Amino acid sequence: MADVDIALVAVAGATGLAFGWFAAGWQHLLYRQAEYRDNPMSGARLQRYRLALAVVCAAGAALALRPGHYDPGPAVLSGGFFLVLSVLSSTDFERRIIPNRLLYPALVAAAASCRAWPDRSVADIWLGAAFAAGVAGGLFAIGLLLGAALKLRGTPFGLGDVKLILLIGLLAGWPAVMSALFIGVLAAGVPSLFLLARGGASRYFSYGPYLALGGAVVMLWPGRFV
Repeated sequence: MADVDIALVAVAGATGLAFGWFAAGWQHLLYRQAEYRDNPMSGARLQRYRLALAVVCAAGAALALRPGHYDPGPAVLSGGFFLVLSVLSSTDFERRIIPNRLLYPALVAAAASCRAWPDRSVADIWLGAAFAAGVAGGLFAIGLLLGAALKLRGTPFGLGDVKLILLIGLLAGWPAVMSALFIGVLAAGVPSLFLLARGGASRYFSYGPYLALGGAVVMLWPGRFV
């Protein structure tokens, strides 16, 4: 039995590794902007993204299928959503865009699979989504005010982040969504402090990857938060 578990983890890790490697080269197809789709990453930059995304996806997929996490069905589901969060993070790092072409199907899939989780009910899922929507709306409003105060062209917290938070709410449910968002905001504080220390108060950064990190941590270690 132990050998089967080890083999399953190894297969999951290898699958995640291959997925991440190829996804980095294909993620430009997720953008609706023609100038981004027609100018994919190349050279050394592409190789850095390939390596980073491959390692992250391999680790997440292996953790999702580890012994004692979930039964095979929910384990594969959590691994699949981890891959989605990883790709959304990669596009946000590359273009500061969380593409709807991946995010909308992920939202539908998360809503449709709300009965699949063994440790949270459908009511927990939708309560988590409602809480996430409220938090996202508040952060979006604050982002608009902060963007105006700093005279930025865009907003530090965009609609893509709003929809990503809603996805995290559907994945984590109540009350784990609070921990997921707390971890994400805490992680985002690191680059924020770095920018402030370098006098970059008028600059903003990709917020999505840090939110996705919070969602991934709660999804992969649900027993600590549910």
